[in-house]
Amino acid sequence: MRSWANAPEIVLPLVRATGAEPAAVRWDFAGRPAAPEVGLGVGGTRGAFVTLCLNARDLDLEEPATDHTVFVHVKQIELPRAPWLAARVGQRVIGDPVMAPY
Repeated sequence: MRSWANAPEIVLPLVRATGAEPAAVRWDFAGRPAAPEVGLGVGGTRGAFVTLCLNARDLDLEEPATDHTVFVHVKQIELPRAPWLAARVGQRVIGDPVMAPY
């Protein structure tokens, strides 16, 4: 499923079709909002995306789960943005930061 600037509701058909099988959907954004509470201004497009992994704990969909995992991607220099973003939707970061391979 690949798309740009669609509402989160578009993922519901994917969730239904997936059942218990692993799948992923990623939302790319034109930038990040300012996070003044953690000392960050508006962010650019680099690292501005979120990945929802259905029935999996990892981005490669190799670690099965009975629920879903959301990965908040940010630039290393902007690590405080991830918990700030999670808090905006009433959630918290549950894992340690993972660096993307080069």
